[in-house]
Amino acid sequence: MEKTHLAWHLSGGTTELLLVEPEGRNVECTRIGGTTDISAGQLIDRTGQLLELPFPSGKHLDSLSREATGKDVFRVKCRNSEFSLSGVQNKVQQFHAASADPAETAAYALRCVAGAVYEATVQALEAYPGLSVVFSGGVASNSMLRELTATLHPVFAQPQFSTDNAMGVAVLTKRLTEE
Repeated sequence: MEKTHLAWHLSGGTTELLLVEPEGRNVECTRIGGTTDISAGQLIDRTGQLLELPFPSGKHLDSLSREATGKDVFRVKCRNSEFSLSGVQNKVQQFHAASADPAETAAYALRCVAGAVYEATVQALEAYPGLSVVFSGGVASNSMLRELTATLHPVFAQPQFSTDNAMGVAVLTKRLTEE
């Protein structure tokens, strides 16, 4: 966190891309992208509900998606690193109604999310070239997202630090209390 970088927080409540600029013991964060409606985690959990998976559904959807053989995807439109996922939810429901294959539906939903996040990241790197990209939040544990973004040389928080915002609060508190 010592250098300016891009940071994704991908969770059930937030899908934000931030420009993070350290300023001494403080950190200035400016939202530069992400979803304009439902979060990536909401879409994933709603897909899990559709497939009758346990809540939260991320790890279950990830595991199930590995059984898929298809490559179907709905390309989410991304402009200035922002995108909408509510339409994807409708596409996932339509896809599942047509295929009725849980593994294919899981993979379809995750490919849509990963593709949108990837495209938004590429657009942000065009606007802010040379910056590192950090991924955190529960959705950042997704294997498909990690594979798709590998060419961007991202930094991913370890899964045990991606379950809620406690780690971020702890780091910022430490920074503020250090002399």
